[in-house]
Amino acid sequence: MRGYITIPSSVSCASCIYCGARPIISMVEIGEYIVKCPNSDSHYQTEPGLIDMDDWNLHNTVLANRQVDVAPCPTTDHFFSLNGTIMTLENID
Repeated sequence: MRGYITIPSSVSCASCIYCGARPIISMVEIGEYIVKCPNSDSHYQTEPGLIDMDDWNLHNTVLANRQVDVAPCPTTDHFFSLNGTIMTLENID
């Protein structure tokens, strides 16, 4: 046995943010698995437990958890952030 399982191409998953490799599933203890980069153990890997593709995808997306705001136009009294929130200029810190 190889000690790991390749993830089928029918399963949607992000590539490793560091090297671009498709992740693998590795068993660490009986009944506990991690999703990890096949090239290096120093690249991100999920916590041991059930196979967590959502956690892998979240940590291997370039713009994950980043909010970018659009600067207000000098002639308006509000602006839109990219998450759709409308804010008045009075509420901006």
